[in-house]
Amino acid sequence: MESTEIDTLNSFEQFIDQYSLPIHSTIAILTGTTDPVELERLTIDALTHLWRNNDLLFSERRPTAFIYKVLLQHVFTYLKDHSNTGRIELLENTLLIDPIHYKYILEP
Repeated sequence: MESTEIDTLNSFEQFIDQYSLPIHSTIAILTGTTDPVELERLTIDALTHLWRNNDLLFSERRPTAFIYKVLLQHVFTYLKDHSNTGRIELLENTLLIDPIHYKYILEP
């Protein structure tokens, strides 16, 4: 294995170690689901989305807002797909983030 491949693998391991549990927990809280299969799928989807943008994650300025926006995209998509309008309304009324970041997901 070349050093760049090893560096990428080490970065990926650090990324998973740092983000998988908080992302899993946040998705569980926001969606309200307790289905372990759904939570794992959503977590993997969000982690994959974030890893594809890892240049933002590993920059000098940690983009916490970016991570949160990505999670919200996955959460709202999940809730919309499951017609969970009650949970969507709850989140819309309590989240401290501009709806512009997720409204496009909820529109027909």
